[in-house]
Amino acid sequence: MKHTVLITGATSGLGLAYAKEFAEKGYNLIITGRRENKIIENAKYIENTYHVKVKVVIVDLAKEEGLNLLLNEIREEEIEVLVNNAGFGLKPVFSEVPKEDMDRIMFLQMNTVVILTQNVLKQMLSRHKGTIINISSDGAFAVMPRNILYSSTKLFIFNFTEGLYMELIDTPIHVQVVCPGFIDSDFHESAGMKVVKKKNGFMKFMDPQEIVGLAMKDLKKGKVVSVPGLEAKIIRFMAVFLPRKMFYNIIINFTGKRNHKLDTNIKKIN
Repeated sequence: MKHTVLITGATSGLGLAYAKEFAEKGYNLIITGRRENKIIENAKYIENTYHVKVKVVIVDLAKEEGLNLLLNEIREEEIEVLVNNAGFGLKPVFSEVPKEDMDRIMFLQMNTVVILTQNVLKQMLSRHKGTIINISSDGAFAVMPRNILYSSTKLFIFNFTEGLYMELIDTPIHVQVVCPGFIDSDFHESAGMKVVKKKNGFMKFMDPQEIVGLAMKDLKKGKVVSVPGLEAKIIRFMAVFLPRKMFYNIIINFTGKRNHKLDTNIKKIN
């Protein structure tokens, strides 16, 4: 019997990369997303390419009713791997973020992760087998201006996963938190951000499949915290070891220069 992995936010980016990774290993999939045509297209491709079953759940996990719908859909499923990947960013500065957007991002990246994890964990413990992978971000180490709610919720995911690992240390359940840097996906476009995605140099955008490959190697080694890519590792090092005032200045200067370069490049493109 083939095992099943549940992946939230599998329409594109890391979620889709994880879907392909586990399908290649022979897992049946349950994948969630909001863009129906795109995710169904992905499901058909995966089924035809890897010869596994793919169940699609069209759902908005940023709302309680969406989460409840998913919990009902998986009630009879035996899930061996859970990948909490669904997430989104917000474009405005904090003072301009609408309350609806604040409610959505906090529910999705905190409530949904916690409630879905607990639900699946109970069945994993009863079967004495399972893996939980939570997707955080290098933003958990280095919150940036115009990104503070996203980074703050990703820090929550980071702390939640480390705590979960320690609580489950004497069980057969494997737990990992993945903290990638910039990802070459449609994340920024979905958030209404115009971004020029460079593929080389410092702070380059990494391919989602490459990130997943590195994270899976870390999982096999038993690493609880996976930080794929040199840039993300440097940011984590800076956040831990630099004096806070120096760290703040570096982040503020980097953000300002980066936004200026992006604005300049966008004007040239337009």
